[in-house]
Amino acid sequence: MAAKRPSIATKLALMWARRQARKHPPAAFSPLAPDSQARILVVNTTGIGDTIFATAPIADLRESFPNAYIAAFVDRRRLELLAGNPRLNSVIPYAGKFRAVRATREKLRGFDVAIIQHANDPDVVPLVASAQPKALVGYASHTFSLLYSIKLPPADRAGGAHTLDARLALTRAAGAAGTHWHTELYPSSEHHALAQKALAAAGLEPGQAIALNIGGSQASKRWPAEHWSALLQLLSRRGMQAVILGGPAEAADARRLLAPYWDKGRSASLFGSPTRALAGSLPFMASAALLKLCGAHISGDTGLMQAGLALDVPTVALFGPDDPAWTGPYPRQLRTVVLGGGTQAKDRRKEDQRLMGAITPQAVLAALDALIPGSKP
Repeated sequence: MAAKRPSIATKLALMWARRQARKHPPAAFSPLAPDSQARILVVNTTGIGDTIFATAPIADLRESFPNAYIAAFVDRRRLELLAGNPRLNSVIPYAGKFRAVRATREKLRGFDVAIIQHANDPDVVPLVASAQPKALVGYASHTFSLLYSIKLPPADRAGGAHTLDARLALTRAAGAAGTHWHTELYPSSEHHALAQKALAAAGLEPGQAIALNIGGSQASKRWPAEHWSALLQLLSRRGMQAVILGGPAEAADARRLLAPYWDKGRSASLFGSPTRALAGSLPFMASAALLKLCGAHISGDTGLMQAGLALDVPTVALFGPDDPAWTGPYPRQLRTVVLGGGTQAKDRRKEDQRLMGAITPQAVLAALDALIPGSKP
């Protein structure tokens, strides 16, 4: 496969970066001491799952440098993921590609070190560098690594490295312990209240339902609808309750999945009313809080799956084209079962569901039995 050609925006940003590197070569950087009061910026301007991954290195930095000032630079759409995080002193929003550049640069000034966790848009690293932190730390494989004081070699994915290992290697390079692998989320009291209200409206008690997350960023990451339907039938035969989660795009699909149970008069004892189809009805963090009120979570490779893992919800993780060794549950994560994955090289087309379709409803039910003692009839 031919390498992806850089966009015009990337080329222009690289021209600026090269001039900047010639004019201001990256300064040497010494790892921070445990009692450091340095100002540390953690940069992660990508998706939900990636932002959740960033919470582990944020925790690692706080535990290693209790007196430091730690801020996160994140996509404006992901602010709720970090808004209540007690590890942080502040959160700076990334307004979007080449937006609010001057105002954002002023907010980014004054940092001693910026740790580039994940930044895809071509303006992010140049924007951070233009605010003149004393040092940037990141991976040598990044497009703008010429601006870095510390450039780490690529993570050893072939050797089984997890993305959290790669992220913690960056904090370790800054002087932190690099050992806090567990991600963290802190839903607010309002999010918890919304989750409790939604569960009560569905006629369920905490711990009673299995959460089924039918979402996915592309078709190849979504379990086929007929498989979800078959799983619901298997659950119904056991008298097990379920709620359907996902984003707004999955709201209609969630209603269709549960409709047969309303139409056949079984709502009193099984999946209840349309209130069980919760896809698209709650803010993301309220959906995360709802997971804590469920007995287990069955999910494809989505941001909500990562939220469940951050909150230690028992999880059956379904993988198709992507490698669960890289972005699935961390090896030390408790009460998780991974199905699929490991064949990601076969087909990565966004619309292809064959890899996810190879995971059977019976296999998912067996994985659920392994997570929940006493779930077998």
